[in-house]
Amino acid sequence: MCSKSALYAADRIPALPILALRIPDAPRDRLLNLWTRLRTSLWFIPVLMSLAAVLIAMAALRIDANLLDDGERVWWLHSGKPENASDLLSTLLSSIITMATLAISITMVVLTLAASQLGPRLIRSFIGDRRTQVALGFFVMTIVYLLLVYRRVDSGLSADNVPHVAITAGSALSLGCIFLLLFYVHHLASSIVADTVVDRVGDDLDEVLCRLLREPGSVDERDRQSGDTAHAEGPPRPVDIALSLPRGGYVQTVDHEALVALAHGRDLVLTLRFRAGWHVLAGGSHVWFGPRDPDAGKATEGGEIAAQVADAIVVGSDRTPTQDIEFSVRQLVEVALRALSPGINDPYTAIAVIDRMATSLALAMARDMEPVRHRDGDGVIRLVTHPTTMTGMIDLCFNEIRQAASAKPAILIHLLDTIGQLACHVRTPEQRNALARQAVMIASSGNREVAEERDQAEIADRHEAALANLIARDL
Repeated sequence: MCSKSALYAADRIPALPILALRIPDAPRDRLLNLWTRLRTSLWFIPVLMSLAAVLIAMAALRIDANLLDDGERVWWLHSGKPENASDLLSTLLSSIITMATLAISITMVVLTLAASQLGPRLIRSFIGDRRTQVALGFFVMTIVYLLLVYRRVDSGLSADNVPHVAITAGSALSLGCIFLLLFYVHHLASSIVADTVVDRVGDDLDEVLCRLLREPGSVDERDRQSGDTAHAEGPPRPVDIALSLPRGGYVQTVDHEALVALAHGRDLVLTLRFRAGWHVLAGGSHVWFGPRDPDAGKATEGGEIAAQVADAIVVGSDRTPTQDIEFSVRQLVEVALRALSPGINDPYTAIAVIDRMATSLALAMARDMEPVRHRDGDGVIRLVTHPTTMTGMIDLCFNEIRQAASAKPAILIHLLDTIGQLACHVRTPEQRNALARQAVMIASSGNREVAEERDQAEIADRHEAALANLIARDL
């Protein structure tokens, strides 16, 4: 695959005028990124649950405690005096605060272990877990509720005005926290298991693949990418104008539909020299635009076009999985690389990663990759992009693991077996060629690095079997 540096090489970019983009608000894309950040934050759900606690406390305090007839009592409803109610709430409040502190401390220990063993970039997956957020939110919600009820009860309160229902509800919430702590400890212990983390990240990858990749046959053959092609349209035309982003960062989302509509309305062709997930430098030549007809001359409304193009591109300080197919793949690869490191030396975790990536690869191979060319309703090419290729995705899944495991025959053999299993999912020559190339490189690494002759023979046998399966696939 062509590298980013090649795309920005000065000798391939003609000296064309460059316009600086301002970055206005792009409502849909920015809201989508905001929702992703909120969904994967540790504070969002606890804050919502705290607000719910305020509403519950207000409702409970307004309920008339004398709903029952005089003298009638039920075992589950609080019926103590104001002094007893104050002591009870004080005890519950201090106990739940201690319990919440313990839960947060356990969480920090688990996050530290996960960062050291599985990689710091996977912290996002841990804190984004919904059960973790709800569990911590329940502790915070109970504390807020007890505080609001406790300030309503004092020694000067008459017996008729004691909020028995609110106190009973606080006792029930505190009892729930006790059982929730047991569940939470069990959940954290399970969540740090490597197989659980691998499966969670793999599910995120599958969700992105299903959302971004097209149904098979839905992408026009003329608009598809193939092999290592990094850009279908080659160097910019002399009539094209370059747009630069004023600040560097990671491209988080690109609104392709808005760019196609913009180009259609002005009879232009837009060309992107990046894709979501790439890091771009300020002042580079990131977007090119020009008239569809090269004989029409250069565009004259560059400033206005620059603002509209910028409205469709969101650049941030970190990568997000919103439109980045490679985001979750890199997370899985990182788990495998750490497992294969000398300090950990856990080949079974690496095998689990390979198996999970094979599941996602099979899903991706059954669908069409994102098109290079995007057309308007009249079938005219309006936007040329640089999406992830199937070859690039297969290389990303295998390359670094193969390199780290070049002297580990068990991993090399499993990689070759995985390629043989993926052979039945091959639909295109590109997929077959990419898998075959990986099989050859894996076998070559084994012959070069593995010392035991029997291991070398086993690798050679699995290599031949994988190639046989790929060749036998009728396309």
